[in-house]
Amino acid sequence: MRPAARLKAVSDLLPEILGSPNAADRVVQAWGRRNRYAGSGDRRDIADQVFAILRHYSKLCALVESDDPVLVALAARMVLFDDTLEEVCALADGARHGLAPLTTEMRARLEAITERESKLEPHESVALPPWLYDQIMAGDLADADAVLAKLNARATLDLRVNTLRGSLAQTRQKLVDEGVRARPLAKVPLALRVEGTSHITGGVVFKSGRVEVQDAGAQVAAGLCQAQPGQTVLDFCAGAGGKTLALAAQMQNRGHLFVHDSDPKRLHPMAARVKRAGVSIVREMAGNEARLFERCHLVVSDVPCSGSGRWRRTPETKWHLTPKDLDELVALQRKILAESAGFVAPGGRLAYMTCSIIARENENQIAEFLNTHPEFAIDETAKFGNQCGVIQLDPHNTDTDGMFCAIMRRTGP
Repeated sequence: MRPAARLKAVSDLLPEILGSPNAADRVVQAWGRRNRYAGSGDRRDIADQVFAILRHYSKLCALVESDDPVLVALAARMVLFDDTLEEVCALADGARHGLAPLTTEMRARLEAITERESKLEPHESVALPPWLYDQIMAGDLADADAVLAKLNARATLDLRVNTLRGSLAQTRQKLVDEGVRARPLAKVPLALRVEGTSHITGGVVFKSGRVEVQDAGAQVAAGLCQAQPGQTVLDFCAGAGGKTLALAAQMQNRGHLFVHDSDPKRLHPMAARVKRAGVSIVREMAGNEARLFERCHLVVSDVPCSGSGRWRRTPETKWHLTPKDLDELVALQRKILAESAGFVAPGGRLAYMTCSIIARENENQIAEFLNTHPEFAIDETAKFGNQCGVIQLDPHNTDTDGMFCAIMRRTGP
């Protein structure tokens, strides 16, 4: 495909993604299946452009004072990919499968980008809806503007080494043998950060269960749980099982690891992952499983959330989220946290997690929970850096996705 045809595809995909409830990567993949003439390099470049635009969407709209997908796509070439105005205008040449020639007004809007950039509102500079920017700024997020800027960058690719299949050193060498370069992360013991772009899931190392794709922040959160061999552990919002597998490795595949999700269909992908990882202690919780009430040494409650800490990976979600959605999520989180607490044994621990940087979903939830559940207290033995018990991770301060984790211990009856 010519660059102009790729740009036309990008401008066509933008309104489809923004108007769809489906994840952006699925929409892009579906486009690739419908357009077989696009080679792998074409699809990769189109996806890169689409995701870059989604991360900066409202900023680009503000710079051209329009949400016209063609103008936005052209502005992205100038602002994000360093094309000149003349290079951008040359892409709109009216050729078959390309963009129509620009009108005088469209060219004028592109010419004014540099002048408008100095006049952007704070929420526009970091590419957020104003209400969502206000929500984040209402909390105590350290270096908030820097965090938001980093959330508009491309995400890293991190792997968690599965110690049930081998050591970090062994696994790293096997990745090298496959042509994959990955470096350890000093503060995350089992993490390897992949250098460059590599297709991990097609390799023998992945297929043999030695690694799982998991952001370093999620690995830190799982590590804070300190699951022990022989314990009874409940992963209450297990989903596809990323943290479940990390907990199983901490437990050395000894003990009882129950999984639960309000939508059992979300658990379906876990079976293949458990088998690949060599895990045998995972069992789906049947109904409410009354015998587990107040019997678990550890309960992990990784609740549904805004996903604001993962905007590097799923940037479309910040344009789909509404104030009503956030209100409903906060109410659901409160309900799940209270419900999951009932499974914690006296002296046991409760881990509350989100992939969010919004205080209403994080520290505010914990403050309210502790106020209504005096039998729980923050467990300050859970530490990361200079944070104890209540940990906020983000791409600026900790070089991870945005993750929140509060570890509490049941100190009373």
